[in-house]
Amino acid sequence: MRIFRAIQLLVLSLAALYLDSCQTATPTTRINQNPVMFRQLSPEQQLLVQQGRICEGMTKDAVYLAWGNPNTPPVTGQQNGETYEKWVYNVYQPVMVDSLTVGAGCWHGPCWGGGGVGTSTAYVPREAAWVMFQNNVVTAWESSR
Repeated sequence: MRIFRAIQLLVLSLAALYLDSCQTATPTTRINQNPVMFRQLSPEQQLLVQQGRICEGMTKDAVYLAWGNPNTPPVTGQQNGETYEKWVYNVYQPVMVDSLTVGAGCWHGPCWGGGGVGTSTAYVPREAAWVMFQNNVVTAWESSR
């Protein structure tokens, strides 16, 4: 009985850990995880970050607290002789895809099946927002989210 109870507690603990890791990060969770970073912002920027909003002049830290990490590696380049860094944020749109399956698996035993036509869902990234930084501060941004 003790072994069953120990296994049950282990499974419940792992499930709780898994569910906690699946939670969508919000400005509040990022602020709670980075209180020193948040306190270094001006009161106006703190209010915007709490609302998940950004503005020109914010640092990368402030944008991270408001929006999180970008979905793709930052892009760097030159514009008007100045180095810039661009962060891109994506949303994932569901797209229905027709699929054709041929045959079936025959790995360990007799073969069966024959294939068919079906529909599945794929998720395609679409740019929803971007932020441009020069000298570590926001110089431009756009969001459709």
